[in-house]
This record gives sequence, structure tokens and C-alpha cells, in this order.
Amino acid sequence: MKFSRILGFGAVVLVAACAGCSDEQDAALAGPIGQKLSTAPAFSTGKISGQVSVRFAGDEQVVELLDEHGSVYRIAGRLTSALASVGDGDVVAWGTFDADPGFVVHRFQVTGMQGRPALDGVLEMTTAGFGVRLTDGLLREVPGLTVRCAKYLGSRVWVAGWEDFEVAFGLIGGV
Repeated sequence: MKFSRILGFGAVVLVAACAGCSDEQDAALAGPIGQKLSTAPAFSTGKISGQVSVRFAGDEQVVELLDEHGSVYRIAGRLTSALASVGDGDVVAWGTFDADPGFVVHRFQVTGMQGRPALDGVLEMTTAGFGVRLTDGLLREVPGLTVRCAKYLGSRVWVAGWEDFEVAFGLIGGV
């Protein structure tokens, strides 16, 4: 009986405390009437496909992605220099639209270089020569890579032209 009396008293105090709140106090906390409060932009994830562009604005390197519709997205975040290393390449980038301004890339895949399809992965030695370990875990043999590529074993690279043995190769830096 004592417990129910204490519980009942607590409920009365809680109701009285809430009743003491007024609309005027709530409005004061929310800001002046008719004025919009500033809010942070919504966290939005996305995927953009396009060509990487690198330019300089004074001393600042600007990395952008031009999509197929002509929209330009300024790249931000820790992968900016990695994307700069594949300038003029075609990529698919996943990230968030929470930079001011820009698109923060969380991961990307090179899909084309020099107007040809490209592989993006880690260079490995195989029994036949060299291969690229793709992000899905598949090891793709790449005929035409020469021994000059050996110094890049274990590095992330792009390879184009493997289908016609006119292989082009490059390091994806900053990763």
C-alpha cells in the first residue's frame, strides 16, 4: 500500500511538471515565430558514374566527376588523391552528399581508361604471369603485362587493353 501511494504521488508530480510547460516557453526554445531554423543537410548516400577530371585552382588541386548527364560533382574526402591518380578515367563512386560542397567518396571502382574497359584490383603473380585480384575476390589473368610490373605487386592498379594485348597499366595512388 505504501508503494502505490508513493507511485501515485510521483505520477502527480510528473503531471504537474508537464502542465507547467507553456506554449510560449516551447516557442522560445524553437526560435522566433515565422523564422526557419537552420538545419544540417540530410545525410544522403549515392552512386555516381562518370569521368574523373583534375584541375588546379591556384595552389589547390580540384578533383571532380562529370557524369553522363553533364552534372559535375566536386570530390571530397580521403580518397580524393586516389581518384586524382586516375584522371580522365571512368569510375563508379559510392559515397555521401555531405561535403560542402561536394561528394565524399567512400569507395570507387575504375571501369575504363583511355577509352577502353578497365580492370581495377590488386596486382598478383600467377603461374602464367600476372593477374588482378578484383574487389569481388576473383583473380583475373592479364596476358600482356610484362616483368616491369613486378615492382607493383600487391598494389592497387588499373589495367586496360587486356583483350587485344595492347595493355595499358597504371597505379591507383593514395589508397
